[in-house]
Amino acid sequence: MQKMTLREIADACGGQFVGDAALLDDFAHDIKIDSRAVKQGDLFIAVKGERLDGHDYIDSACENGAMCIITEKAIDQTPSIRVASTFAALKDIAEYYRVKMDKKVVAITGSVGKTTAKEMIALVLAQKFDVMKTAGNFNNEFGLPQTIFRIEPHHDVAVVEMGMSGFGEIRNLSRIAKPDVAVIMNIGESHIGNLGSRDGIFAAKCEIFEHCQDGALAVLNGDDDKLATLERDGAVFFGRGSNDVSVQQIIKADMRGTEFVADVFGEAMTLFIPKPGEYLIYPALAAAAIGKRMGLTGVQIRRGIAEFVPVGMRMDVINTGRITIINDAYNACKQSMLAGAGTLKFADGRKVAILGDILELGEFGPDIHFETGRLLGSLGLDLIICVGKLARHMADGAEKTSAGKVRYYETQAALFEQLDTLITVGDTVFVKASRGMRFENIVEKLGEL
Repeated sequence: MQKMTLREIADACGGQFVGDAALLDDFAHDIKIDSRAVKQGDLFIAVKGERLDGHDYIDSACENGAMCIITEKAIDQTPSIRVASTFAALKDIAEYYRVKMDKKVVAITGSVGKTTAKEMIALVLAQKFDVMKTAGNFNNEFGLPQTIFRIEPHHDVAVVEMGMSGFGEIRNLSRIAKPDVAVIMNIGESHIGNLGSRDGIFAAKCEIFEHCQDGALAVLNGDDDKLATLERDGAVFFGRGSNDVSVQQIIKADMRGTEFVADVFGEAMTLFIPKPGEYLIYPALAAAAIGKRMGLTGVQIRRGIAEFVPVGMRMDVINTGRITIINDAYNACKQSMLAGAGTLKFADGRKVAILGDILELGEFGPDIHFETGRLLGSLGLDLIICVGKLARHMADGAEKTSAGKVRYYETQAALFEQLDTLITVGDTVFVKASRGMRFENIVEKLGEL
């Protein structure tokens, strides 16, 4: 982070400085909300979260060298900055810092594939620019400000991810990031329990445009029925159909990856994604569109996409010597589950999917699980194993189209009792469920077979 004075920080968040006024021109080296991460010269914001209150860790932050505290309460430690809401202060300071740094920001949202798109876009842009990107899952109202603070003077572009679970969150994130490029990958059913319908999800995702820079580029999935209806001046659409950036020909698709010809604003490019799954074409097309618009050559775009490596527990192919595991257990929705399981068509040996509950669907959960199972059953898999309470409906759906090839277990413990009888040497096993299901435990057990 570029250093900011306490005066700048207090002004940015509208806080009241407490302490020796001569300290207002001192610099904070960095801004932290985790007291354990505080180092000498950092500023600590005592943010109240869902589970923890940063005010309980002020002493710890000071012991680690915090030079100032942003707080909602009167405290003994000085200097400090008193505010009505430390959470609001975090976002206000991040917004100020983003404007102060004045770098290009590419912001990505969507129901599925945000992180993959972020990785591909960053890799492509890194062929020409110095790029900072979102680390881990720092994509919400706590995480995005910390991502923005990582922008350094030497960076040219920041590629940031925006997640949400309800209305207003993307709007708040857009206010902080003020995107120069706004990407929406798709409108699925994630968080439909909070947002009521895909139309609600569509409206929430489109909040990204409310704080874009003047003349910002919108990059949209033209194959998505909701996004295809958007009318924005200068918007760019990507996809398999008739779009500004589109797929012209699939040359080869297998477990080693997908090679295809893309039309990128009239230029033919042969691109290779070195991981299985034709659905990865979508983030590759988005990356190509942005790269081309930001002045990269076809060679640079091809090179960036060819360097793609999935982030943890996303289509991670593991060969144990006995079986092949495709670990996609980071998170799940109907669309990503079907797309991921669809890659098994490229696998040798028996094709097995171990699938679990898709969470945060509210009253829509049973029907969405049933429909997911029904569509899974039509993929021609040798065995579908469903695990979890909601997954009962997935198993019922799968039985409709794949009778006799479905097994159901309410718990992982029940599955583990029979796992060695279900999986045989040479199988390829795809594993996926919502994050809260912790299906990495199943991946670990499979690795022990």
